[in-house]
Amino acid sequence: MTPWRFEYLVREVAEALVSLGRGMSYTEVAKRARMEANVGRFEPAGQVKNGQTVAEWVADFVPVVAAPFVETEWPDETLVLDSTEFMGTNPRTGTIKQLWSVLAAWGYPSEGPPRLWRLEAAPHDDGPAWDAFLAALPGAPASVVCDRDYAIIGAVQRRWGGKVPVHLSEHHMWSKGLAALRRDDASEYGSGLNDLLADALHSNVSWNLYRDVVNATAGLPNTKRWVAHWNKRMQAQTLRRDQLPAHYANGAIEASIATTRAVIGRRAWTLRNLPRMNLLLELVRLRINRHDDVRSYTTAIRNHVEAAAGDVPRTYRKIMDPKVWDAADERWVRTSSLHA
Repeated sequence: MTPWRFEYLVREVAEALVSLGRGMSYTEVAKRARMEANVGRFEPAGQVKNGQTVAEWVADFVPVVAAPFVETEWPDETLVLDSTEFMGTNPRTGTIKQLWSVLAAWGYPSEGPPRLWRLEAAPHDDGPAWDAFLAALPGAPASVVCDRDYAIIGAVQRRWGGKVPVHLSEHHMWSKGLAALRRDDASEYGSGLNDLLADALHSNVSWNLYRDVVNATAGLPNTKRWVAHWNKRMQAQTLRRDQLPAHYANGAIEASIATTRAVIGRRAWTLRNLPRMNLLLELVRLRINRHDDVRSYTTAIRNHVEAAAGDVPRTYRKIMDPKVWDAADERWVRTSSLHA
């Protein structure tokens, strides 16, 4: 099936969307689609200068293929939050700055598998960005797991009025404690301190034991400072640990962020449109959750085309950033809704 005014089959559009979610660039996907389609038999793929056609498919069809998998509320057990920043070098000044960020949420529901719940781009990863991210869905988790990111912690407190406890990732806390032991040359595996640290974050009794042993041991200036700095926080965290769902680290969200960064690669500077970026991230989320299937994408798009009697509505122009006049260069330039 080919939609009206389209050169490509529905299956070819579906294949392109799957390829985008797996890290292929817009231009490369466009070249491959052209080679596989009828038009590719008469014109070389090299004539494709950019991925505009594929970018239009993203706007028109990603909401269609993603619709069955859209999350409608936050998970009821644990919400794991993290973000990553994309940096770029200004070609004129050579200075490095933050271009934009990706905010991510991994969810553990009481029913159904754990999964990447939400993946969204934003110019910044500050408090207001997290406020908007958390306000996007109703409901509340029983706990939130994150690193000591004050933007996340503040947004969680504002969103749920302090009713949702924030649990600092135990793996990261352990690695920081281990780093302190290493600076004190006291991190040998099998040593008493190492074993105590491994259990210190699991209960209030274990934390107090580790604290007391560290303070009673000669030397260990770095470890003693680390214990003193975290003692109040770990007292509260270890006391309530058994009352929370059994998810205490953020490894799953870190793996998802690593996959996302691999997809973006070195293209962060060239990706400038916020709505289109979020649609691309939705393809990445579908991939990570193993929903990126050509057959299911094809079925969803075909049903969409048939419902529109072949004349599918085109939406890509609605999300384009406007142009403004650059007086210095005396030309019209496209603005960026994504870059900070």
